[in-house]
Amino acid sequence: MSRRLPWPALCLLAGCALFGPPEAPRRDGPSEPVPAAPGPGRELPLPPPLPRVQQGAPELPPSRHLVGDDRLEPGVVLAIMVTNEPALSVDRAPVGRDGAVFLPFLGRVAASGRTPIELAAALEQELSRRGYLRHPQVDVQVLAQSGRRAYVLGRVGRPGAYDLPFDRNVTLLQLIAMAGGLATGKSDLEADPSSIRLVRTVDGERRIYRLSFLDIVNQDQLAGDVAIQDGDVLFVPPKQELFIFGSVRNPGGFPLSDGGRLRIDEALSLAGGFSETADRDGVLLIRRTPQGAQTYGLPADPLARADVEVTANDTIVVPDRSIRRVFVLGAVGRQGGIGLDESDLTVTKVLALAGGTARVAATNSTRLIRRGADGQKRVYTVPVATIIETGDVDRDPVVLPGDIIFVPEGFF
Repeated sequence: MSRRLPWPALCLLAGCALFGPPEAPRRDGPSEPVPAAPGPGRELPLPPPLPRVQQGAPELPPSRHLVGDDRLEPGVVLAIMVTNEPALSVDRAPVGRDGAVFLPFLGRVAASGRTPIELAAALEQELSRRGYLRHPQVDVQVLAQSGRRAYVLGRVGRPGAYDLPFDRNVTLLQLIAMAGGLATGKSDLEADPSSIRLVRTVDGERRIYRLSFLDIVNQDQLAGDVAIQDGDVLFVPPKQELFIFGSVRNPGGFPLSDGGRLRIDEALSLAGGFSETADRDGVLLIRRTPQGAQTYGLPADPLARADVEVTANDTIVVPDRSIRRVFVLGAVGRQGGIGLDESDLTVTKVLALAGGTARVAATNSTRLIRRGADGQKRVYTVPVATIIETGDVDRDPVVLPGDIIFVPEGFF
């Protein structure tokens, strides 16, 4: 069945993101019109090497000096029992902000900084000194903790706020265990244990420290298992994805740790390798950079191509030599291949068949990547928003089998 679309239907399918005032043309890309057949254009560069991953021990947050393992502090609630003297006992005695507790006949007694045993001894001495009892026996028990809390967010079993006990330190690994451990569910991206973030206030300034669960447990870097402090926020991010589309056996997204590196052949093996009809000489790489999404060609020589490294958020596209289709990627409704069952499909029509563009799409920066008769891949800019706004269909090129259409996001 033909999928020829009239212009009003095209506008409807393309979505509201194709309408509105035309975007200003990008200055960092080619502006020449796309020819109906392959012609001169900007050749795709080879991808530059990825920056090397920082090696060495990570910066660790400073630890707070502790006066003891079980020192009382404001917020702790105590039960103070004087043997055989209920009138001198208190069922619930909170340590106030001034660090003191109130007892009958004694008034406010300093408690903060003392252990429960030290406080009991001080109370016995005070009761004896004031002449209330000759040989008092006092027992101090902790009924409630101090209210110190840490917060855990991200890919853990039970995100939330967790009370910190006053009588012992809780470390990074222990807090993760309290929060149900690292999430590994297949319904969503699993946790990235190599890039845990700890947010801590140091000298009145909030700072972020990056810690690795894997380094602690696999590399014996126990210094990274830092003691958690009141107000700390722990964020366990999900793994990011490497995307592989086109003529491979298992296309899709593949989890990759933040800062992870794979050689191109290792990455393609995640997708099951090339299919029988893959155009191995036409593999493309789309990478997010501070300057925007950049498109690169890969070397045709297998040995040179094997040296190329990819990382999280990269997209690898493998064209097909036998199937008449184009590939649509980026900020569109449905990424993937679009079959060419008619001869006059244009870029805007293909975008409509792909579910239209997203609201964040930079539609005037849509890129058409085409392989010429000389085997070189070239990239052209198609001002989709301007075409729709002005109706200038002469600027809407007809696509050819093997073309790749990429719609970048507007914040690039």
